[in-house]
Amino acid sequence: MKRAIIYARVSSKRQADDGLPIESQLDRCRAKAAALGAEVLKEFVDGGISGTTDKRPAFQEAINYCSLMDVDYFITWSSSRFARNLLDAGRYKLVLQTYRTRLTYASSDVDVSTDDGWLMDNFFALFDEHVSRRVSSDTRRSMLKAATDGYFMGGRVPFGYAAVEDGKRRRLVPHPSEAETVRRIFGMSRQGHGVKVIAMALNDAGVLLRGRRWAKNTINYMLASEVYCGVSIFNRVSKRVPNPPDLWIRVNSHPAIIEPEEFKQVQASMHTRRPEIVGGTPRSNGVFAGLLRCGECDGALTMTHGTARNGTRHYYYGCCTHMRGKAKCGFKNVRIDEFDPQMVSQLLDRVLTREAVAKAVSDSLALCGQWANDRKLRRDAMVRTLRETEAKRGKLYGVLELMGSGAPNLADLGPRLRELNDQIKGLEQSIIKLEDEPTGPLDAPDLDVDEVTGMLRGLVEDCEDPKRLRTFLGSFIEKATVSGDSVAVYYNEARMMSLGLSAVPLGNKWLLNLGSNQGPTD
Repeated sequence: MKRAIIYARVSSKRQADDGLPIESQLDRCRAKAAALGAEVLKEFVDGGISGTTDKRPAFQEAINYCSLMDVDYFITWSSSRFARNLLDAGRYKLVLQTYRTRLTYASSDVDVSTDDGWLMDNFFALFDEHVSRRVSSDTRRSMLKAATDGYFMGGRVPFGYAAVEDGKRRRLVPHPSEAETVRRIFGMSRQGHGVKVIAMALNDAGVLLRGRRWAKNTINYMLASEVYCGVSIFNRVSKRVPNPPDLWIRVNSHPAIIEPEEFKQVQASMHTRRPEIVGGTPRSNGVFAGLLRCGECDGALTMTHGTARNGTRHYYYGCCTHMRGKAKCGFKNVRIDEFDPQMVSQLLDRVLTREAVAKAVSDSLALCGQWANDRKLRRDAMVRTLRETEAKRGKLYGVLELMGSGAPNLADLGPRLRELNDQIKGLEQSIIKLEDEPTGPLDAPDLDVDEVTGMLRGLVEDCEDPKRLRTFLGSFIEKATVSGDSVAVYYNEARMMSLGLSAVPLGNKWLLNLGSNQGPTD
């Protein structure tokens, strides 16, 4: 007796309701198997997945099943159920041929093993993709029209907004309390606060994300989202592949909470705080990996290694263009274990001057005083919010005592009271936690600048994490070119100033002499 499997699929609930329900497809496919005199070994079903992709679990399982179980017929309702992508359809038909499995449709009597049937089947596949493309285009056009008309196109309602009914559709409108929190977040970012600080401030104040604590990633996502400018974005992805931003379609679809100009200011502020990407891979054991260039050909110095006669392996910085034969600069490899300590030591001589450290100490003490003042302001803000929340709770209790079961919207008062009680509890805990924080010395301590300089220098020179050192040095060094025994270090004076390293010579280059530290060219 012949053997068959059945595959059924719908893309959406609407498609199931419009005449292609799964059970109906299965019934017709079972009848087709009976007409072919075949026993149905197994049935496979994909629900809510488009045929334009082959990433369908049941479909892939059905194809694999045919490879293992010697299946004679792969029965499905129509060519559009098999695939709506011409290339996928052709590819998997060839796969089934190699398994000696015949693709059969329950909705037609096309015999794909004949020339006429093959031609008709390929025509159906081409038509299926054409229909899919037209439906996709029509759907996107209708979504753009609806969004332009101010309707919410579904998905999770963004924090800061509420979805209100408007006939059969919904519109986004600013949520009174959440919108105020959004403005607070953008305002703090514009003032220079990082996402972690913003999240901590909100959590300390008892302002939660719909009952949950804030996380820095959530804050970062919100600050980058144009939804708060009243914009909906379409065409971010095509066939599950991200599109470049210049292909995105932006539609003004709902009221803005943040003005576009303020949004631009926040993006600029975040960009200036974003850490610089320093070269080298995370596993590079060279402190200056990604920062060094050849002084002769300007090729990048990359990490290589060689083995000495005694079997000891040494690591070097070598010119990549010279090693690949693209340049004949004659650069001799530099041993990392000798180069890095000397380079770091001379850089610290330039950076950790007595004047720079004295200024850093003074600035740090000023920050301590500012921190104490900020701590008081934070506590005052939390206490003020606590008293306001307690007052709101008191008003609700007053309504209940006065009106009892006759209070309006009684069903809504219970959840609201629980919410207020949770906020009060969270604020009280935050105030206790803040009061338990160490306050630090009340008077500025006497610090010996030379002692502080030695301590800072030791922290850098004794650091055993090349990645951390590389990040620190790359925060103000743009590149360094190695020529023989000398190294020219090009630094960014503005970045050094931002790090408090103001005692730098004029210009933007140091010339260091490291002596003879070059090794063999292996």
